Amino acid sequence: MIKIFVTSLVFLIGLHSIVVEATDVKELNPIQSLKVKSKYFKEAIEYNVTLPKSYSEAKGKDKKYFVIFDLHPRSQPYLSGLHDWLSHNGEWPWLESIVITPANYNPEFAKLFEQIVSEPSNQTMLDYFEHDLLNAIDEKYRTNGFKIYSGFMGNGALGLFTLLNRPKLFNAYIISSPSLANDFGLITSESKIKLASKDDQMRFLYLATGNHQYEQANLPSFDLFEKALKASSPSTLDWQVHRNNKSNYMSQPIISIVNGIEALFNDIHTDLKADSEISINGAQAIIDYYALISDKKYGFDISAEGSLKALAKSLMASDSQKGLTIYQRTAALYPESAYALSSLAKAYADLGDVNKAVKYQTQAVEKSKSMIVWHQNKHKQYLDEYIEKLNDVGE
Repeated sequence: MIKIFVTSLVFLIGLHSIVVEATDVKELNPIQSLKVKSKYFKEAIEYNVTLPKSYSEAKGKDKKYFVIFDLHPRSQPYLSGLHDWLSHNGEWPWLESIVITPANYNPEFAKLFEQIVSEPSNQTMLDYFEHDLLNAIDEKYRTNGFKIYSGFMGNGALGLFTLLNRPKLFNAYIISSPSLANDFGLITSESKIKLASKDDQMRFLYLATGNHQYEQANLPSFDLFEKALKASSPSTLDWQVHRNNKSNYMSQPIISIVNGIEALFNDIHTDLKADSEISINGAQAIIDYYALISDKKYGFDISAEGSLKALAKSLMASDSQKGLTIYQRTAALYPESAYALSSLAKAYADLGDVNKAVKYQTQAVEKSKSMIVWHQNKHKQYLDEYIEKLNDVGE
């Protein structure tokens, strides 16, 4: 009886927190219309632009956002819904993004797509993406330059066609069950040669398929493309292939988006382990790695703080001076980080230098004032503990 009561109480507390944070569902994913004119079409093509809730909030007025693009109009509800769910709790694991999808089926666009089948060397579709559509998005919205292509079946094949022929258009490609039969767009026959072309930037490819009857005709070509990836893909292409044979083919794009997004942003959300191939080469190797992905993958700074602290922590028992030096370097690299200062304070406290622990934790408390109350209280608690320890020593 007691266990049931406690469980119910926890549930009610959780429910209360949800009610407090609840908002009008219609406000979670506001949709705007964007009409893109192009010399390739008689009429402007309309797109739904689904913005994250924070886009119009005062605190986010200067923020720039990722873009995810999908050619299927019906992808809008699931992409925006998954994005909101996976980003609302502190942008983890999906960083806040703008979702771009066509508002409806467009026969002119469909003809351009069909042209790739009959004339694979014709890249008018990619010209439209580069010079009209993507420019129109960047001109109207606060984008950060990082673009993700999502595609299923025929649209998935078009994504691979883009990766081979115009890789710079998108930074990441999440492709599900691509229709590669009959050498669509010469993807299968030209993949080895075109994959080998060096790209100055790092690209990401999450490629998946299953074994459903609607996918089986494409599997031989899919296998050939995977072999080409193994044989010819440059080191700048971070790729992975998955076979979700237990899932219905209609589930593939949902599964791929969730898994692909987690894999894509893994190096932002997951710190390097102290015994990782990079970390064992020292703090500078970690700093160099994050500088590389900042410059070549994302286009903006990705913090090395967590990985540096993980290495420093692992060294404190065996070589405390080396560990302390890395903590000091981390605090110097990230002087506005309350947690970098707090970690340095703890290192000094562990070494018995409580005066310096108080000094750096006091700075951490000051830096935490821009954070939510929970973090402010946590840093104040640490400071109080060090002051109490210092007073005990004084007595």
